Amino acid sequence: MPQPSIAYAIGRVRSLAKKTLAGTQLERLMNASDYDEALHILSEMGWTGLEDKGVDDMSVSLLEKNCKLIREISPEPELTDSFMLRHDAQNLKALFKARILDVTLEALSECGTLPVSLLSHAVAEHFYNRLPEPFAQAMNDLEKQAAVKADPMLIDVRLDQALFELITKRLEKVQSKAVKEYFRAKADFINAFTYLRMREMDLKGMPLSGLLVPGGKLNPRDWKKVSENPDRLLHLFRRFGESVQIALAHALADRKALPALERAADDYLLGLFRHYRNEPFAIEVLPGHLLALEREAAAVRLILAGKRSRFDPSLIRERLREAYVR
Repeated sequence: MPQPSIAYAIGRVRSLAKKTLAGTQLERLMNASDYDEALHILSEMGWTGLEDKGVDDMSVSLLEKNCKLIREISPEPELTDSFMLRHDAQNLKALFKARILDVTLEALSECGTLPVSLLSHAVAEHFYNRLPEPFAQAMNDLEKQAAVKADPMLIDVRLDQALFELITKRLEKVQSKAVKEYFRAKADFINAFTYLRMREMDLKGMPLSGLLVPGGKLNPRDWKKVSENPDRLLHLFRRFGESVQIALAHALADRKALPALERAADDYLLGLFRHYRNEPFAIEVLPGHLLALEREAAAVRLILAGKRSRFDPSLIRERLREAYVR
């Protein structure tokens, strides 16, 4: 059961946060001479058990362990669950695509709010009444569409839309300005990436409005104006600061610059929680901890993969996001 005390929850999370890797530690990992030395350094930093699990499995295990803890101790489950719902959406995508496209099932995440067994049974039986309404409606719509034609992109779009519809409803009960801004900004970023990618794609007449996720500050009218005048996006994204503005300008000029924009967007989103790290009674510490763990896991996987493939350190470094603790 959720603990009623924010102080208790923050205390538990802070004890774990001491074990997360700071920017200086990631830099030390980056400076390892080779893959074996990087593994040794990582073990010294607390990633024990690498010999048995490997880096990828270890990172997944650590994240799932922390997601479970936060679900147990959170005094505001509507808030913290909003950061875990994306794992439910990803699990539904993987299960549905595996069934209708006859592809290998991706690894499912235990970080979601719904048991994997429930989702697996729902997709196998084509029966979704035990899912939250936006997910249930999306899956029923996809079942009808799949009977005519299987479309992987539509699966992703429809479930992302359901995800943000569900998050938007849950946030009605949340007071945190940082959390609300996080999801508003995330929706706007997702829609921007969709717009930038679809400019060069043949979507067979599918309008941008049909691909947008809800919950952003920008509405469909804003995106229609962006479609007519792409430079307007720079004006609409002023609130995200200089780094995002610069990356967006490059992405508007060259699609190959999209990864840099994604990196700037991720850094902005994590930055919304960074200054809460030392607050004693701020619920924002909990999602900040989750996001920090995700950032750490992604960084470790990237560095170790680069070391294994003997990439130049500069190529690895330019792909790294900012650490939660610098």
